[in-house]
Amino acid sequence: MVISAVAKDLNVSEREVLEMEARLSGRDIGFDAPTDEDDEHAPPSPAAYLMAQDEDPSQAYERADSEDHQLELLREGLAGLDARSRDIIARRWLDADSKVTLQELADEYGVSAERIRQIEANAMKKMKALLAA
Repeated sequence: MVISAVAKDLNVSEREVLEMEARLSGRDIGFDAPTDEDDEHAPPSPAAYLMAQDEDPSQAYERADSEDHQLELLREGLAGLDARSRDIIARRWLDADSKVTLQELADEYGVSAERIRQIEANAMKKMKALLAA
């Protein structure tokens, strides 16, 4: 067997020899070669796998920095609330999986749904005031 001899000469496994042979016998593809729409079996160029660079790096940084700042403001606003108000806001507005209703919170806290709405409204006012300052 030729593969065994090559593997022995190179002091590598037969699997590595087969893998390298497959790589060397493959066809070359230009990094940003145009795609041929007629040939649906042609592999896409490596550049097709990269993310689109539609956004200027400075704009991307500015957007990410703004999002981080807004998240920090939200954390500060929530920290300024009492535990019950923070829980109500978090469960009504921030829980992406399952938002609870006013009635569910009312049943849990033993108050009316209207009272939960009032606590929620007051918490939002406090957070807005903290964020505006």
